[in-house]
Amino acid sequence: MAQDVLQDNQLLFDVIKKVLWDTGSPSADEAVFQEMKTQAIALLTGPVLMDLGLSEELFQAWEKYNIMALARYQKCIRAQAALPITVPYVILKGTSAAQYYPYPEYRMLGDIDVMASHENYRKVCEMLLLHGYEEHTNAVDQYLDRHRGFTKNGILIEVHSFYGLRDDKEEVKALDDFIIDNISESHVLPDLINGLTLIEHINHHMESGLGLRQVIDWMMFVHQCLPDDRWPEFEKMAEKTGHVRLAKTVTRMCEIYLGLPEHQWCAQIDDSLCADFMDYLLSCGNFGRKKERDSQTSEFLLSTPSLKAKIITLKQRGVMTWKLAQKYPALRSVAWLYQAGRYLIKGLFRRNPIKKFKAEFQSSRKSNELFDAIGVSREKKGRVTYQNGQYLTNKH
Repeated sequence: MAQDVLQDNQLLFDVIKKVLWDTGSPSADEAVFQEMKTQAIALLTGPVLMDLGLSEELFQAWEKYNIMALARYQKCIRAQAALPITVPYVILKGTSAAQYYPYPEYRMLGDIDVMASHENYRKVCEMLLLHGYEEHTNAVDQYLDRHRGFTKNGILIEVHSFYGLRDDKEEVKALDDFIIDNISESHVLPDLINGLTLIEHINHHMESGLGLRQVIDWMMFVHQCLPDDRWPEFEKMAEKTGHVRLAKTVTRMCEIYLGLPEHQWCAQIDDSLCADFMDYLLSCGNFGRKKERDSQTSEFLLSTPSLKAKIITLKQRGVMTWKLAQKYPALRSVAWLYQAGRYLIKGLFRRNPIKKFKAEFQSSRKSNELFDAIGVSREKKGRVTYQNGQYLTNKH
C-alpha cells in the first residue's frame, strides 16, 4: 500500500520536496498544478517555479495564479496589522504557521483567526463591528458559538471563543488554557503552544476534509521546533490536550512522503497506517474539495460513531439549512428530523442511489478505522462547547 501511494503521487511529492528541502529537479505537469491548487499549496512553488520544467503555457498559468495568491497574502497581512483590537489577543494558524516556512509569504492565507481570553471574546467582536466590519457568522457557528466571522474589504476575521473541536472537556480546556495563558503583545504564541494549535487544526479538519496545507504547516513546525530532545516537553502538553498519537502519525507520514528528516519519537508508527492516512488526505483535498457535496455529507454522517452523535450532527446541519430554525430557536430541537428527511430525499433522487450509498458506507467504515488508529477525536460523547463560563458536552 505505501509503495502504491508513493508511486501514484511521486511527482507531486517530488515537487513539494524541491520547494521545501531543495532536493531533486522534478518536472511538474498540469496534473501537479491542479492537485496543488486543490490542496491549497500551489503558491509554495513561487521561488522555484522556473526550475520545474513547465511548458510555456503552464508556466504562465501557474505564475498568474501565484501572483494573485501572493497579492491575497499581502492583503491579509495589511488587514492583520490594522486590526482594531485593543485587548490582548493572539493570531492562530495563518502567519503563525507561515513563520516556520523557508519562504513565509508563499504559504497561502485565507482568513485571519483571532483568539482572546474568554472575558474579552465579546469585546473583540464589538471592536470589529465598531470599525466597519460586518458580521458573517453562519447558523451552525452561531449555534455552537465557537467563533464569529467578520469581513471588511474581502478579508474574513474569525474570532474564537474556544479553539478545540474535541469530545473531552478537559482536553478542550487544557488547550484553551495553554493558548490564553500565553497571549502576549507579540500576538504570537510560544512555539510549542503554537504546535498544539497546528495539530488540533489537523484534528478538526479530518472529517470535513483535511488538505496538505494543514499537514505541511505541522511538518514545518516539527522541522523548526521539535527535534528529539524537545519532544518530551511537547509530549507532556500533548497528553493533556489528547494529541500525542496524532502528532506521531502525521510526523511519520511526512517523513515517508514529504521529505521531513526522521525523528526517533515517531519511529514506531506503522508505514501502512501512514499510507492509509495519505490516501485519505489526497482523496479529500483542502476542505474536502475533491468530494461531491452529497457524498461528503453522507460519509460524514455515516462515520459518526454513535446514534447520539449522528443526531447532534443532523441537528447542527439542520440549523444551518432550515431557515425557520434560524428564525425560531424553539425549532432547533427538532432540526435533526428536518435534516434527516432532507438527506433521505436527496439521497434517493441521486443517480444509482443504492450503489452510491454502499460505496459511502464502505468509505465511512474505512474512515472510522483510520481515525481511531491515528488518534482523531470523534463525536463519541458529542462536541464540547464553551457557554456561560463553562465547558459543556452534549448541550447543543
